[in-house]
Amino acid sequence: MGDDIEEAEGAFLLCTFWLAHALALTGHIVRARQVFQAALVHANDVGLLAEETDPATGEALGNYPQAFSHIGLINAARAIRDAGRQPPSQGVE
Repeated sequence: MGDDIEEAEGAFLLCTFWLAHALALTGHIVRARQVFQAALVHANDVGLLAEETDPATGEALGNYPQAFSHIGLINAARAIRDAGRQPPSQGVE
C-alpha cells in the first residue's frame, strides 16, 4: 500500500538438506557432506533446528523447532551414508 518495508527472507533449512540429499544421490558425496555440515551448524545446543536461518547472522527464524528440518536432516544423512557405501561408478550404464 505504499509502504516500502523490505523483509528479508531466511534460508529454509529443509531446502538445504534437500540439496545435500540430491548431491549424495547424484554421486557428489564430498559436496553433499559440505552442504550438510553447513546446515548442521544452525542447530542449537541440544540439536534442535528452526524452520529458517538468517543467511547473514545465522539467527533462527520461523517455526521452532521445525519437524520438517529434522526430517530433511535424517533423509540427507541416510543418503550421504548410503552413497558412501556404494562402489564408485565406472561411468558405463
